[in-house]
Amino acid sequence: MEISDPLTFLSLLLVVVALFSSLYIIPSRRSDGRRRRLPPSPPSLPVIGHLHLLSAMPHHSLAALSARLGAPLLYLRLGRVPAAVVSSPALARAALTAADAALASRPDLLSARVLSFGRSDVTFAPAGPYHRQARRIVVSELLSPRGAPIDMSARLFGLANDVLCRVAFGRRFGGGGGGGGERLVEVLTEAQALFAGFTVGDFFPEIEWAISTATGLRRRMNRCLAGLRAVCDEIIADHKGEGGGAARDGYSQEDFVDVLLRVQRSPELEVPITDDNLKALVLDMFVAGTDTSFATLEWVMTELAKHPNTMRKAQEEVRRIVGNKGRVEEGDLQQLNYMRAVVKETFRLHPPVPLLVPRESVEKCTLGGYDIPAKTRVFINTYAIGRDPQVWENPLDFSPERFRNTDIDLKGQDFELLPFGGGRRGCPGYSFALATIENALSSLLYHFDWELPPGVGADDVDMTEIFGLATRKKEPLILIAKTHEGYEFKETN
Repeated sequence: MEISDPLTFLSLLLVVVALFSSLYIIPSRRSDGRRRRLPPSPPSLPVIGHLHLLSAMPHHSLAALSARLGAPLLYLRLGRVPAAVVSSPALARAALTAADAALASRPDLLSARVLSFGRSDVTFAPAGPYHRQARRIVVSELLSPRGAPIDMSARLFGLANDVLCRVAFGRRFGGGGGGGGERLVEVLTEAQALFAGFTVGDFFPEIEWAISTATGLRRRMNRCLAGLRAVCDEIIADHKGEGGGAARDGYSQEDFVDVLLRVQRSPELEVPITDDNLKALVLDMFVAGTDTSFATLEWVMTELAKHPNTMRKAQEEVRRIVGNKGRVEEGDLQQLNYMRAVVKETFRLHPPVPLLVPRESVEKCTLGGYDIPAKTRVFINTYAIGRDPQVWENPLDFSPERFRNTDIDLKGQDFELLPFGGGRRGCPGYSFALATIENALSSLLYHFDWELPPGVGADDVDMTEIFGLATRKKEPLILIAKTHEGYEFKETN
């Protein structure tokens, strides 16, 4: 994340913001002179507020801060931005139900503004008619389950990208002929990196331009935007020339670009969809869908490799249900109860977006009896909730059995487990993501036996995280794979 190396330009930042220090006083009283009842807040520093409390793993530092203060709701000042951090299921429920309308918007982040074509995607669009329409189109027209089996770390990344590219573009992630596939790989991978994490300028909106220019971030984003625009223009032109549903890369069904071009021509739209809006929606599906699915698959396989008895139980279930059919079919997935418990337990310990996508209050509201002013950035720390000993027994243990006799689901209605968020800004693609993960995982478990390389024990597996668009393992997962019949496959990296 851009804030992960703040010392590189901290002196520059302090010099610039000092010139505007008079702007960075956030009043603690209402305009009528009455004092707000704000949530607990630790001591802050001039100008930067509480930014010094964030580490390269902000979900870790915020969880530790909440535990240290004994406060499941914190009020922070991140540069110029007031922020609230929610770290309990009860307050998450309040934020995503009673206060859902008040917290329905998204902050104006630099990466979203530039790379999402003016925040016209679903994830980062401000609350309003356009977001409602875009979300409705995405949910009703695109999201249906597809998936395929594939290998580990880099291959899992390729799997997640391939699934989304086939659905969105009608071509494989690296396919398309000529240099098109390579350009697609390059610009989408760069976009994923730029969307990841925090950007310092987002916490100092009045001088964001100076900070992003000085660090070279804006120049990098503009280059990426030009590449995205060129690739998307080529893909849209191909689709317009072929007509909806024409075969591409052996894929004959109508893909997402076909759908959007069809919807774009509809006279019944509440808000017109421009070509840039279309590009933003396609990019949103790709960036939001691939990194998170890949990260979850990698964490699932990591935990199973560290817990071979759990691996064996999951494999036995898959092989018993699938039998001798030779491949996992969609109808098998609903019967794989233990495997689905494994996925839930992985989401609990390794939420793909641990602070969810931040919300921004469009009006004042209350949480837990405290006032949350308008224009406050709200983070829901699912990492802290998933490891809270008041919520979970032995919270640091990987134990899928805890989900075997519960009805906790992943749809945003059980607030102790929120991998896809909830409320009106919950992830619209949760069913698509689950289908991708479950299809891939069940196939991996059905066809192969997995084990750590010789001489590597469970305690030797590096579990260090990288914070970004999705929180992934820092080191790639390396396993030995053997086909179920006993044929040794190879090491995967």
